[in-house]
Amino acid sequence: MKIKQSFRLTGIAATLFLATGLYSGSAVSQEVNWRAVSHQLPGTARFDGTVKPFAECVSAASGGRMNIQVFGGGVLHPVSESLDAVRNGVVQMGMIWSGYWAGKNPVFALAGSRPGDPINSFSENFYRAEKLEPIVAAAYEKEGVKSLGAFDFGPAEILNSVVEVRSLEDFKGKKVRAGGIGASYYTALGASAVTLTGTEIYQALQLGTVDMAEYNDWLVNKEMGFHEVSKYVIEPVLHTGATDDKELIVNPDAWEKLPDDLRGVVYACRDQARYLSAINYDIGNQKAKNEWLAGGVQIIQLPEADVLEARKIGAKVMLEFAQKSPEAAEYLKTYAQVLTDLGYTELAETLTAK
Repeated sequence: MKIKQSFRLTGIAATLFLATGLYSGSAVSQEVNWRAVSHQLPGTARFDGTVKPFAECVSAASGGRMNIQVFGGGVLHPVSESLDAVRNGVVQMGMIWSGYWAGKNPVFALAGSRPGDPINSFSENFYRAEKLEPIVAAAYEKEGVKSLGAFDFGPAEILNSVVEVRSLEDFKGKKVRAGGIGASYYTALGASAVTLTGTEIYQALQLGTVDMAEYNDWLVNKEMGFHEVSKYVIEPVLHTGATDDKELIVNPDAWEKLPDDLRGVVYACRDQARYLSAINYDIGNQKAKNEWLAGGVQIIQLPEADVLEARKIGAKVMLEFAQKSPEAAEYLKTYAQVLTDLGYTELAETLTAK
């Protein structure tokens, strides 16, 4: 993310708000200062490419009336405590992956990732996100937090490996770092799921504590140094396609106190973050992949028959999660309809089969 591009875009946002009358210096005299947390780490594309520009956009578009101080994963508290921190007002905002709360509500597990998801493009990702947002927002409301929707776009994750895995049979007995519904999925494939934070993965791969690790895409994983300790990347992506890398959540009381024009600023800057993620993450991901391959990491292509079987197993895992609550069942029903809308009818039929 280039700083010049960030200021140019935030300047556009500020001009838009001034021109449309959404910014009004007399609307509130007191400056609003918020703190926000993300699970991503400062210095990485996922933080510097959208989280920081979002805060810059809010400040510029509000004429300095609203300022957001952003903190990376683990700086203020463990990432797993971020939902509670937003609810309790320790921070006013979070840009966090929903899968971290999988244990609180099965909707969060499904919202975080969907085993076998064929969606990879930016446009299809946000079509799905908008269709499913009412269900996700209701789940967050039960936790005492308000959701403002998907924050940014995440290309499909890759599966890093230090061992050769050339078939579904080879997954049996392997130790895989995974989170959320992914842990259930790899367990269904016969592997053992291991819970690790992002900062623990490098050493775990290096020492053989895990055989494989799922964390993020080519770009972010390279920034984390995983290309240095991975020998292989297993394709195609079995667990999940493109994701809403972060959900934008806020403390309800803090949100209610914001005047309407500042709420509009937050939404507009969220949309800018989505736009930036489409450019920075997708292009950066392609470039990083080439660098991984140039460095000697090998891609292992799984047999087509195994991929089809893996997707069926993924559908079964999702159906099991859908049985955990009426809201989860509604999520999966809506997701199946989205797949039908986008032409992925075979998987949709698998998810709706009686």
